[in-house]
Amino acid sequence: MLRPLTSFRFLAALLVFLFHTGGIFVVYGLGSAGVQFFFVLSGFILAYTYQTKLNVLNKENIRRFYLARFAKIYPVHLLTFLLATPLVLIYFDPEGLYAIKLAIMSGINLFLVQSYIPISSVYFNFNSVSWTLSVEAFFYLIFPFLLYGLKRFNIFKNTKVILSLLTLVWAGLFILNLILTQENKIFVWALNIFPATRAFEFMVGVVLGLIFIKRSDQSKPGKELSSNLKELGCLILISTFIMLSGVLELPNMRGLFFVPAWGLLIYTFAFQKGVFSRILSNKYLVYLGEISFSFYMIHALALSYVDYMHFSLWLSHTLSFIIALVLSSIIFKYYEEPLRKKIRFGFGNAATQNEGKLQNIHPDRNAEAI
Repeated sequence: MLRPLTSFRFLAALLVFLFHTGGIFVVYGLGSAGVQFFFVLSGFILAYTYQTKLNVLNKENIRRFYLARFAKIYPVHLLTFLLATPLVLIYFDPEGLYAIKLAIMSGINLFLVQSYIPISSVYFNFNSVSWTLSVEAFFYLIFPFLLYGLKRFNIFKNTKVILSLLTLVWAGLFILNLILTQENKIFVWALNIFPATRAFEFMVGVVLGLIFIKRSDQSKPGKELSSNLKELGCLILISTFIMLSGVLELPNMRGLFFVPAWGLLIYTFAFQKGVFSRILSNKYLVYLGEISFSFYMIHALALSYVDYMHFSLWLSHTLSFIIALVLSSIIFKYYEEPLRKKIRFGFGNAATQNEGKLQNIHPDRNAEAI
């Protein structure tokens, strides 16, 4: 288990939470930074976890992969969809074909296709953060074939070529975000919400994951001072990117600005050789990382519901954080993990239950989405 990266997942979810509280956190684009971390990490961890499991691209292996991903994200998505429904009913326009509109919006959200529709009131509807699951679902759909293609291309012999191409694509997409007006909603959607565009971040993660597997197999024990400096350098780099994001007054969505810093940080901390990795491997931080998906999915709803109590901003945000943290712990223990295992390994079959027990010994929870 890559413990430091698991801990980082909660820190990224916290960035998104802070962004949704507004104020200075919006200026520095913390929400975009957090989401970009998740997208890059998703590709990295899936490559790390499935590099051998998907060695043979057949129907059974692909079916198992899709089932595992569905089991991870959909139960929590369904739960938060239901929790968001009262808020939707309050704000939904009652004029016109009310029931039909509501049914269509519900279907779009439940089938995780909202990010394909260039209307913000659609892709941010119900639980607003679920648009990222729509994007993740696209990542999962293409992953077995992307992994196969990268292996066929012999990524290990063409590492410099692939990294150079990814750098050029990143620069192009980032420049497009700067020069295209943010008032044009189609451009905002196409560059920041549309799954095919966001797949770039996922591909960066997959490429880095495959490189890491190769390098970690060949790596020799290094000097701790060197590892400490590398990890410290990555932390300084991502902090610098966040500060620059505010100073440069980048567009709200930020495009793919944070990808290089996150990619280097994820790759470096995956080796787990420095003092910062050891700190992040603390069992309490790792636990927060494990519940981070539930926290991410519930936090915006907590903020919305607490807002109805009309507390001061400080009290409202503090209470929302505590509620989201407590609920995410409960959801993870009694809903997310039990359902994930039952969907993957069966609800009563002894053979599949035994397979589930083996997964507890060698957990697949590295391969998480958000």
